[in-house]
Amino acid sequence: MKILENLQYRLDLVCKIIATVGFVFLIFMSFLTMYDALMRWLLLPSIPGFGDWGLISFPIIICATFPAVLLHRKNVSIEFLGAALGPVSKKFLELFASILTLVFFYFLSSQFVLLGIDLQENNRTTGVEKIPVAFWWWIATVIILFCLPVQVWMIFKNIKSAFFEKINFDKNDPLEKKENN
Repeated sequence: MKILENLQYRLDLVCKIIATVGFVFLIFMSFLTMYDALMRWLLLPSIPGFGDWGLISFPIIICATFPAVLLHRKNVSIEFLGAALGPVSKKFLELFASILTLVFFYFLSSQFVLLGIDLQENNRTTGVEKIPVAFWWWIATVIILFCLPVQVWMIFKNIKSAFFEKINFDKNDPLEKKENN
């Protein structure tokens, strides 16, 4: 079990680092937006190419949240069917949902890679400042690609839960409390 806990800890640490990178980019864009708005309010020149910075930073900001959301199961889920069918069915539905999430992120990451290749081969740049877009897009792509092993880990945990963990049907059962103590 120590190996599994260590792996969970390391995945969590990497997810936190990625989320911190996204947060730093968000703070940067916030200050840039405040500065641009203040300059416009004072009737001074605004930041030339302000939209260009958003074009390269928002994909990173958005993608930086995905690994942590997947690892901590904060993604959108509809649990009424699992609750209605019981705890055993709920675990298998969670496993099925995890597999579908992996498939979704596989297709999403493949599209990110294809777009990254297109941006790089065609030397795409932003409109005003002519900042190369491919480098920044590859950062977002690496983050999305990291979602794949995170989701595989979640599938592993769901398989472990569905097949190898005892299900407690009655939480008020005194025998269960005695066994757990």
